[in-house]
Amino acid sequence: MLLNDITIYPCFWETQPGNGKMEEKRRYLKENGTFQSEIMLDEDGYLIDGFTSYLLARESGITDVPVKHGKRQVIQAHHRPGGKLYTWKSPERLTDKISAGDRVLVHTRGGVRYATVAAVERYIPKSDTGRLRTAIRRKGGSSCR
Repeated sequence: MLLNDITIYPCFWETQPGNGKMEEKRRYLKENGTFQSEIMLDEDGYLIDGFTSYLLARESGITDVPVKHGKRQVIQAHHRPGGKLYTWKSPERLTDKISAGDRVLVHTRGGVRYATVAAVERYIPKSDTGRLRTAIRRKGGSSCR
C-alpha cells in the first residue's frame, strides 16, 4: 500500500515514540530488511498499530509498505462488582472473543489481576486515552456469576 494513502489519527502525532524505541526499530530494519512491527489498518484505512514502522518508512523514503487489515477492541472492566471501570486493549488474538460478563486476566499497576468485563468496544485511538495496558487472556470460557 502506498504510505501516503494511510490515514493517521492525530493522537499518534501527539505522542511520538522515544529515541531508544526508534533506534531499536531502525536496527531491526537494517539487520532484517523488514519492519519489526506490522502496520495494521482498521476497516476505514486508519492506522491502529505499527506507527513506528510507518515513521521508519517515511524516514527511509519507502513509499510502498506491506499492511495488514484488522481491528482492535478495548474492554471496560472492573475488579469488584460495582467498582470503578478501567480500560484495557484486547490483544489481536482475543478480538471478538471477549464479551460482557467474561473474566479476563489483565496487567495493572499492581501486577496481574482478574477483572470482569462490562463492555467491549471498537478501539479508536484518542488523545485523552493515554497509554492503555493490555489484557492477557480470557479466563476459561465461563462468565462471572
